[in-house]
Amino acid sequence: MSEQLAHILDRLGRAVHSLQYAEGLNPAQWEALRFINRANRYTSKPGALADYLGLTKGTVSQTLKTLEENGYIQRVRDSRDHRVVRLKLTKVGETALLSDPIRHLEAAASEMPEEVETATRLLSRYVLYLQGACGMSAFGMCEDCGYFSANHEQPNQALVCGFTGEPLSDNELKKLCAAFKPFDE
Repeated sequence: MSEQLAHILDRLGRAVHSLQYAEGLNPAQWEALRFINRANRYTSKPGALADYLGLTKGTVSQTLKTLEENGYIQRVRDSRDHRVVRLKLTKVGETALLSDPIRHLEAAASEMPEEVETATRLLSRYVLYLQGACGMSAFGMCEDCGYFSANHEQPNQALVCGFTGEPLSDNELKKLCAAFKPFDE
């Protein structure tokens, strides 16, 4: 059964990869746009993107250069530490994501919501296992992170990142973080 799952995932990966040669972009460029859109304030950096994609910084640099030249993204210096560069989508990048080819997968998934919930839990664990086996960093959302905590001492239940100690906004809970720690670690 595990061999069959491995083959199915391989086929799925190849199909998804093929879908992403669309709108004049390649799969790495689409994934970079998605990453920038989903990354939290600590993670929207070129190095984190390289870690997330499992690619070299040089390869990611070329991808970002092309996206920037075509107006999809911009690099912004961090206001506190000018050595840090953050990646930000432009209006062109945001508009491109409206026709993201990954929406084909979302449409297929919407046809089977119960199975998708189970598959999401299973495949999330599978990805974490494979990332660890490959020496890749784990990425995940704040709300699913072992560092996340709600500060119950304050009356308004301030949301706090247990890694940085900084407050989080509601919309940051669904953002991708490079400092993600699975609960079972």
